[in-house]
Amino acid sequence: MTTASWIVLGVVAILGHVMAGIWYFAKKHDWRICQRTIYDLPESSRQLKRELKNSIHTPLHAVLLGLCLALGLFQNTSAASFWGTALAMTVWAEIWHYFSHRAMHLKSLHWIHAEHHKSRLNTPFTAISFSFTEKLIFDLGMLLPFAVADQVVSVNFFGIAAWFIGYLIINSFSHANFEFRAAGYNKHVGKVLTTTTYHALHHSRYTGNYGLGTRVLDRLFGTEWEDYEALYSHVNAEHVPLKSLKEKVPAAAEGETA
Repeated sequence: MTTASWIVLGVVAILGHVMAGIWYFAKKHDWRICQRTIYDLPESSRQLKRELKNSIHTPLHAVLLGLCLALGLFQNTSAASFWGTALAMTVWAEIWHYFSHRAMHLKSLHWIHAEHHKSRLNTPFTAISFSFTEKLIFDLGMLLPFAVADQVVSVNFFGIAAWFIGYLIINSFSHANFEFRAAGYNKHVGKVLTTTTYHALHHSRYTGNYGLGTRVLDRLFGTEWEDYEALYSHVNAEHVPLKSLKEKVPAAAEGETA
């Protein structure tokens, strides 16, 4: 492996913790970006300790990716393969995350995902708090298809790493319990892409809004909370945080999800 590969693996290994630390520090010091709180509820020190303990195996994705390199996989270094790999990872991640995530909410499989859902109120460290089994399943589901594809179409390691870097940054925002996007976000790009509020609803209500970065599959399969956009406006445009995990926006309180 090259020096560049080792450096990138190091970044991929620690970035989740770095991002969580940044948002924790920012929230403690009331940075402007953190001021539009979603749920105005106290964070438990017990929850933070549990999340930090669970985060010990978060760098598993870097270990597996490094193993792939050691086995001689993902050796293409062309610019075209970089962009093609990164795009393919982005599309596959949305599909894999939605269906595996929804499957883990089935009674028979929920034990895999239950540890992550002990956090009904998100903190910056919720983004890196998973059971070892869930982390392993997600990472293998992301990497194994590309390891197989690499036997036919050469895959780019840096394209895969770029996706992981983007994922770790976006995932940290998704669990931060504050909304930083523009008030009118859902009038344009937000019709497709998710927000922090979107995933906060999944945790507080325990079901629905399963998508990773987009609303596409939730809308297609009817699993999006119908009061999401009204609630987003409530928090982000009106600057009124929610006071209860069960709270709904009155104008859309009748909406339910599968």
